[in-house]
Amino acid sequence: MAPLSVRSAQKPAGLSIAAEQKIGQATSVVIPLAELGAMGYVTWVLVYQICVQYLINPSERMQRDFNVRSQRATGITLIVVYALLLLLLLVAALRLIQMIWSRPDLVPLGDPSSEKMNATFNGFAFDQYDAFICDYQGVPLWCDKCQNWKPDRAHHCKELGRCVRKMDHFCPWAGGIIGESTHKWFMQFVAYTALYTTYVWIVIAIFLADHHSKMDSRPGTWIGALVTAVLFSLFTVTMSGMTGWNLTINYTSVEGIQRGGIHNIAFLISKTTQPPISLPPTPPARNKHGELPDGGWPVLCTTQRNSGKRYVVMQTRPLEHPWYTTPMMGWKDTMGKNVVDWFLPIRQSPCKQKSRRGEFEWAELVYDMARTYEANNPGIRLAILEGVR
Repeated sequence: MAPLSVRSAQKPAGLSIAAEQKIGQATSVVIPLAELGAMGYVTWVLVYQICVQYLINPSERMQRDFNVRSQRATGITLIVVYALLLLLLLVAALRLIQMIWSRPDLVPLGDPSSEKMNATFNGFAFDQYDAFICDYQGVPLWCDKCQNWKPDRAHHCKELGRCVRKMDHFCPWAGGIIGESTHKWFMQFVAYTALYTTYVWIVIAIFLADHHSKMDSRPGTWIGALVTAVLFSLFTVTMSGMTGWNLTINYTSVEGIQRGGIHNIAFLISKTTQPPISLPPTPPARNKHGELPDGGWPVLCTTQRNSGKRYVVMQTRPLEHPWYTTPMMGWKDTMGKNVVDWFLPIRQSPCKQKSRRGEFEWAELVYDMARTYEANNPGIRLAILEGVR
């Protein structure tokens, strides 16, 4: 589940990219099957050995020699709670795997013979947005491996050899890539797994201690299930916390690793009463902290598309995230607008719903950048501020 790589620190000589991709995709099948086997094992221990054989129907020898009494109500209650947690976990896992295998977030491959300077947009919606992430010249970002344009927040996945929309990480534990369409299901999956495994190890630990106090023995199968549950519990509780935190600050794992960088944003000019603006082709000098002398945002250039649309390109300051809103808005953007959606893996994430302003909801700082530019250029209006001034 963590953003881990299936490649070793020192790759075997001659291991091709295609071979690495096959290894990565194979692990995304094998590891979930191993997890399913682990769930079967702990189910056998907790439900059958502990609840049935030890609590509900202890043997005559246990009752006679060790004074073990039947605790039918306790055993049945533990089984019901376990079954409910397992059901929630399996539904979330199946929804996640179904979405991963359908691969809705893969960016189409471009023409292998095309290059950035002569490639067409091929149906990409950049010109339909009021603002988008771009390079220094105001051109959308380009992937030289996929030979195609990259939507905002898309990144190239080495394990798949494809760009993925709002890529978070490749997770063999979850069965594949975590991206725009799967982030919600992944959060629910790790959260329910954390709840499930925590319940399992607590129940096993309690009755393992009870078994030892009454019978002076610790069954090896119980210890094995306890260790398995504890390890998975520590892992998934940590992952739940990390994933939930990233959702509230509206970061993907990739963006978190790259945190501190800058972004170039192209703003659509909707109206101008000024002649064409001539701007320096390079950003102005920054101080040692990476800030501009006046504390503003650098304007890199203006550009005009073949369609006649004009854009002004501005640059964020270091550590500024163009998509940070508020913790609750960040959470709802992925998990859903109401509490029911947070717990049930049914509805798709609201972040799939695009608007005219951009691929994703912009942070307030992006609107501040636009307001600052308009204030410094009274004859120009930016489309992103229409209706929000």
